[in-house]
Amino acid sequence: MKYLKQLTVLLGVMACLASFSNCAGGKDTMYSLEQQPPFKVTSSYFQKWVAGVQEGGSGVNVYITIEDISEEIEVRNVYFRSKVEKAKNNPSYPDKYIAYFTSNKNRDVVMDLDPKKEAQNTPMGDFPFDLKENEAVISFFHKDTEKYFKISDIEEKPMIAYPSTNPNGID
Repeated sequence: MKYLKQLTVLLGVMACLASFSNCAGGKDTMYSLEQQPPFKVTSSYFQKWVAGVQEGGSGVNVYITIEDISEEIEVRNVYFRSKVEKAKNNPSYPDKYIAYFTSNKNRDVVMDLDPKKEAQNTPMGDFPFDLKENEAVISFFHKDTEKYFKISDIEEKPMIAYPSTNPNGID
């Protein structure tokens, strides 16, 4: 009876340890990445920017050019540096997509002694991918299924510093 109790405790401890062994490992396994997407990414780059006024903010824009994309494919989001933003497309340039990532410095955050008031803050969710600084993932719908494709070695272009006033003096 004594050995049965020890064996039960030992198996219980082993089961608990085994359940924690895969935590936080391999974030990319949550979303399987496509190796051969049904389109071709021909170029990609990102560019930091900063506004010329204090409340203007700053951010990073990610530019992606996709060729050989059929009408049944809809590019949705860009995941970059622990953030996700919608991929926007100009109908005049159907093969070019851009995602605007702004800094959160001017974000409205409720700080109060009352926890009910602070509960209004929206927490940042877990980022589903483990990416390097020059990598991004795009999500797209193909045949009613959301799929993901990683873009590596994204080029960094020089930062744009917007002026605080109109340099031409025209309003």
